[in-house]
Amino acid sequence: MMRALVAMLAGAVMLSGCSEGVAPRPPPTVTPGQGSDNAGALDPADVLAGGGSVVRPPPEAQGEPVQEVPPVEAPPPSGSAQVVGAAAGPVGLSQVDQVDVDFVVRGVRGKGQVDVEFITPSGRPYEKQGQTVEAPPEESRTLRFSLPVAGTQVTASRMTGTWQARFFLDGVLLATTPFTLEP
Repeated sequence: MMRALVAMLAGAVMLSGCSEGVAPRPPPTVTPGQGSDNAGALDPADVLAGGGSVVRPPPEAQGEPVQEVPPVEAPPPSGSAQVVGAAAGPVGLSQVDQVDVDFVVRGVRGKGQVDVEFITPSGRPYEKQGQTVEAPPEESRTLRFSLPVAGTQVTASRMTGTWQARFFLDGVLLATTPFTLEP
């Protein structure tokens, strides 16, 4: 008998924690205007019942101007050139083996082609050379180009006067620098 009583009490305790068999609650009464957009803003506590992060309306709803951040653009490619070594000033044909020119390029976007044209004192192209350069836009690279002089047509034809070295990046002229070869 005692066992039957304990089993019945255990069953009653288990059933009291169960919601089955209990009539559902009636739906809430909805009055006109509820749930529409003209009801006003919700209090963050209503949305976040039970805790959580604070909800803030978007900046334009708070009266703050929205500031768009412009995309960061790399500066356009640029370059500078300088004659180095013995040919940095006027030099005689017999005193120089070659003319070295350093070209510093900035703003390369990935990989590019740098070309130099050596222009004679008469204004005619004499020689063209090229090198590939690879760099992020914020870094610079220095490239050295050399114009052979000794034992070439330059000395044989006595091409003296002011020469030009014109530098291009992907076909766009970036810098020009002169150098003088004297007799």
